Amino acid sequence: MALIQDVADLLATPEVRVEGALKAGGRARYVSDVRRPGMLWARFLLSPLPHARIVAIDTAKAKAVPGVHAVLTGADIGPRRFGRALLDWPVLAYERVRFVGERVAAVAAETREAAEAAVALIDVEYEELPAVYDPEAAIAPDAPILHPNVAEYGERPGAPSHPNVQAHAFAQKGEPDIERVFAQADLVIEDRYVGTRQHQGFIEPRGCVIWIEDDGTVQVVTTCKGPYGLRGQLARVTGVPVDKIVVDAHFVGGDFGGKGTSIEEFACYYVAKETGRPVKAIMTYAEELAAGAPQHAATFYLRTGVMRDGRIVAHQSRTYVDNGAYGGGRPNLPTTVSGGMQCLYGYSIPNTHLEAWAVSTNLAPGGNMRAPGAVHRGFAGEVHIDHLARELGMDPLSFRLINALRPGDTGLTGEHFRNPRAVDVLEKLREETAWGSRPLPPNHGRGIALRARHVGEGKGELVVRLLSDARVEVLSATSDQGAGIATVMKRVAAATLSVNLDRVTVRYGTTAEAPNDGGVGGSHTTHVVGQATLNGATVLKSRLEELAAEVMGWPAGEVRLERDRFVVATDRGTSAAFEEVAERIARGGPVEVVGAYDAAEHHSPEGGDHNFYAYMVEVAVDPDSGQVRLIDVVAALDVGTIINPVAHQGQVDGGFIYGLGQAVTEELVIQDGNVVNANLGEYKLPTQMDTPPFRSVLVPTEIGPGPFGAKAAGELTNTAVAGAVANAVYDAVGVRVTTMPITAERVYDALHQRP
Repeated sequence: MALIQDVADLLATPEVRVEGALKAGGRARYVSDVRRPGMLWARFLLSPLPHARIVAIDTAKAKAVPGVHAVLTGADIGPRRFGRALLDWPVLAYERVRFVGERVAAVAAETREAAEAAVALIDVEYEELPAVYDPEAAIAPDAPILHPNVAEYGERPGAPSHPNVQAHAFAQKGEPDIERVFAQADLVIEDRYVGTRQHQGFIEPRGCVIWIEDDGTVQVVTTCKGPYGLRGQLARVTGVPVDKIVVDAHFVGGDFGGKGTSIEEFACYYVAKETGRPVKAIMTYAEELAAGAPQHAATFYLRTGVMRDGRIVAHQSRTYVDNGAYGGGRPNLPTTVSGGMQCLYGYSIPNTHLEAWAVSTNLAPGGNMRAPGAVHRGFAGEVHIDHLARELGMDPLSFRLINALRPGDTGLTGEHFRNPRAVDVLEKLREETAWGSRPLPPNHGRGIALRARHVGEGKGELVVRLLSDARVEVLSATSDQGAGIATVMKRVAAATLSVNLDRVTVRYGTTAEAPNDGGVGGSHTTHVVGQATLNGATVLKSRLEELAAEVMGWPAGEVRLERDRFVVATDRGTSAAFEEVAERIARGGPVEVVGAYDAAEHHSPEGGDHNFYAYMVEVAVDPDSGQVRLIDVVAALDVGTIINPVAHQGQVDGGFIYGLGQAVTEELVIQDGNVVNANLGEYKLPTQMDTPPFRSVLVPTEIGPGPFGAKAAGELTNTAVAGAVANAVYDAVGVRVTTMPITAERVYDALHQRP
């Protein structure tokens, strides 16, 4: 057995994924595996129109299909709306539809085929209404109003003046009259950039199984990665008390940000209530691509003033986030909209004027995607920075070094950073790539990008207990979305307790078993859950040392748990194996503690924690076709203490491939409100054959908010790829692509000056 007595032992011990054997052996249970006696299948009628009034719905033929048990519409359940923060998304369309793919009716039948046949027989009479697909057009004075009853949805951050604005943010720093600063700058550059809609690309589509027990308890098995959040939403929508809702979200089949948004669960509750039977619903991938909760589109207008010596003196930005028909898929609209102001994140700029809008349009509601919005703004900001450097005739890396955040600098809105490492990663990138030291062949180019990503915060709880067989169990409601958080819990608990690694087990618990959990995502899970584990293990260790003195008759206050043994500190020759003592302790009854952590109580006075990272990408561009081929990629990454080395490297490598798809291939193409490439064959997720040589160089530090100084990894490497690729394309062939992804068609059009 592997003994982990401290962090050094932890890092030297190969990790074994807690859930690895279940997944590799096909024994991990996903929603699609769940079967219940008498279970019905639910399917939904989806709107074919982007904006229309529902005049009438005829469900008679659908109800007559053999095997059909229920057909429900918005009129049957009323104007019930859900949302993670803004409650604006109807469970079933009520009075009008606002995007293609909106759920208009729900059918429950004995088989999926019968449900689909019934859906096809529902007749809906629509009255088409004007639609709008562009956020800037949507806030024009004459734009169609998508939500006449917007006041009923809850507070919209930033006091938006237009009904189609879901949230608004404004910030400034330095000189209030920024035009005066611009007038003094030696050079002012203005650019427009566009990030298009993209899907998260998780393996298992969204879905759920719901049934209602005889005592009224609602049981939910779901793909949603935030079980406590979903429980609260269901309670708000249905009126069922939270303690009568049990959510099981153990394995969610991948996430990449998207599985925080639930869609099917709310309608399925009403179908289960209507039929008295368990109900199962799983989206098809075509439905996911056409009407899931994709990454929003965004448009950025950037204006920056610089001096001839390379110093940025003023920066202004306007951002329009196309959030789709509803804001309910967002956990935090203020963060969504304010993130749009961070295009030049990672740089020290004395004077800023920043504004952003999240806007309703007649497209599928936006949701989160790995580092929500950061890919778009990273692309815009880094291409803009490169444009500035080139216009000044400066080396792009040197220009970034002049303006990079340093200790004591503040960010774009005046925020403080603890241990900013922008200079460190840029210097490491220069060293590792021999930047600027060798000529390149014709039509080859090198580009760089610098970004920073916050280490997320939040709060959470779990239980750490001694079992009767002398094992230690960590019980948590944290979902497994693939990052290996259960392995983090196991390793942190073992290192904190100073016991054999195999003595620690991690068990997932539903919301009826495990204490409150904040859900997976936002680069906070290792930080928050890891610290909660450390807290619980620390308290349990102290309690076990006290109990060991009692059961062994040793001096109180003198017992220490070290290297899997209980030792009397004043008599090192007196000791006993952990197993022997723990079994005696367990005879006296359960010993358990709640490990808890709230990041808000542990803020550093120096500022927030971030990962800084820099990319170098080398490309070859075919000027006859516009095809871009990546030749070499190097990333310099600011990292904290690494708890799971193999999983960490997997996150780094996978994040790059994820960013590669976002940068060069992935786009949900929209025509008249319809996604025209709603299949994986045309959406073009990158595969192994698309992967170029990639090397990551770690720039470690022990300063991090997680256990033992850990930082984040999940959103560390995808957000800088697009900017580096675009800059490399410019270096190769002299054209700047300002809309991502950077496809061959866009490069070709830029080369031939086609709009």
